[in-house]
Amino acid sequence: MGRGRNIVSLGMCAAMMFALSACTSNLPVETKNTAGRLPVMEVEERARVPGEYLVSLATDTSEEAIVDRYSQLGIKEVNALGDETYLLVLANDPGPREMTRLIDDDFRFRLVQPNIIYWVNRPGRKTD
Repeated sequence: MGRGRNIVSLGMCAAMMFALSACTSNLPVETKNTAGRLPVMEVEERARVPGEYLVSLATDTSEEAIVDRYSQLGIKEVNALGDETYLLVLANDPGPREMTRLIDDDFRFRLVQPNIIYWVNRPGRKTD
């Protein structure tokens, strides 16, 4: 009975170590300017749809905040996706870093991120 407990204890310790190591990944630090916002990911190197961004607004903020902040970039479309999130399509894409910089001090916005391209059947991946 003692040996069985040792094996179970060892397994539980290994599982906890695995779980804790996953929790200590590079988490963004909340600062004065990002308090209450979702973390902004740096995704310059990832495949994205040029000129398309997902914009999440603070609760009770209207779509007009997007028009107000990004109109100088030539807005083609603003489509509501739900939960205060919108797809913003721009004529003049300044890039993800500039899009994030434009909302740094504007608490009407929670997050802006590029529309990342995800695909299942990319080259080299086996399908069943």
